[in-house]
Amino acid sequence: MKIQCQSKELLEAVALAAGVVPNNATRPILQTLLLDASANGLLVQGTDLEVGLSARVDEVLCEEPGRVAIPATRLQGILRETRSEQVTIELKGEQVHLTAGRSSFKVPVLPVEEFPLLEFRPPSPALRLERKSLLGLLRRVSVAATRDATRFQMHSVLIDCRGSTLRLVSTDGKRMAVGEIPLDAEHKQGIEDAQYILPLKGVELLMRILDLETEDEIELHLDQNEVTYSSDRTSLSSRLVEGRYPEYERAIPAEVEHVYTIQTEDLLVGLRQASLMTTKETNSVRFTFGPGGVVLSTAASNVGESRIEVPAKQESGDEEDFTIHFNPGYLIDLLRVIDSQQVVVSFRDRKTAGLFSLPEGGPSYRHIVMPLVVSEIEASAV
Repeated sequence: MKIQCQSKELLEAVALAAGVVPNNATRPILQTLLLDASANGLLVQGTDLEVGLSARVDEVLCEEPGRVAIPATRLQGILRETRSEQVTIELKGEQVHLTAGRSSFKVPVLPVEEFPLLEFRPPSPALRLERKSLLGLLRRVSVAATRDATRFQMHSVLIDCRGSTLRLVSTDGKRMAVGEIPLDAEHKQGIEDAQYILPLKGVELLMRILDLETEDEIELHLDQNEVTYSSDRTSLSSRLVEGRYPEYERAIPAEVEHVYTIQTEDLLVGLRQASLMTTKETNSVRFTFGPGGVVLSTAASNVGESRIEVPAKQESGDEEDFTIHFNPGYLIDLLRVIDSQQVVVSFRDRKTAGLFSLPEGGPSYRHIVMPLVVSEIEASAV
């Protein structure tokens, strides 16, 4: 194998495929990337046996076709540090020789026959969706998924294809995000009414891929075991999480009494300021809603206090002040991704979940956050 290609284009493909490579692989071959060179270009592949990804590099001068399994971290590091526009990769015995400008490297390789076979075009039904709409919805929903990989059902995003609406759902047990896209027969190309649980790793890689693509519409292939995306440039396959997803519909508030509309940027800035006066032990912001707006306040011993006024329009509810406490980090995560100038904040009472949604006319999105229980003594200190 001997090829020459643009360093930048190769690094983009390698960085994408390296996102699949596990940190603590049980098999050394899983910590490599497979480079498959031919007259048609170069394929860069990575897998952890649950998620597989293939990225194509088109502008390649292939002097000698072949395949090589090279350590992902080593290859990515070399490409990041090179200042040369072009790189040459040549397999010599059990080493790969990389030349970039005046720099050269020799990297040991692993047997290519040990690298798992990846397939990306299953004959399964597909969802045909508008790319930007799906990407935006995945970004807004995935923030609520738990980052604890041992909680499989919650370290994921639910794809709910039942009925005439596609719902994407994620939760970590304390917050939940639900986004919707209308579906018709043209969008559901053979997809039956069912639920699919996509692991968070697959979700994050799919978002990276969709952000790089240029097509207006894309297809997601779904079957009982995996979800697959494939284009001319990039392909992704991810096994689905087994089991049942929590019954998320029950957590969506059916009735609300107190509704306020707030400028997203105002609330985000206010929460960032208020969180400066919190600690891990007192990670709570008190929201006091009134006819004139909302006051964000915090108090922590040995840290200090804060009081930030944020304008808010009261849409419904009585004239009395309404007080509730939230973890500021949850709401900051939400406000960073909603991509809307305003957010609608709704409550039934101070003990039930708060509902954060977008104004009418925007994408259908709801974010439910459980309030914090604060004792009367602690509350009086805020």
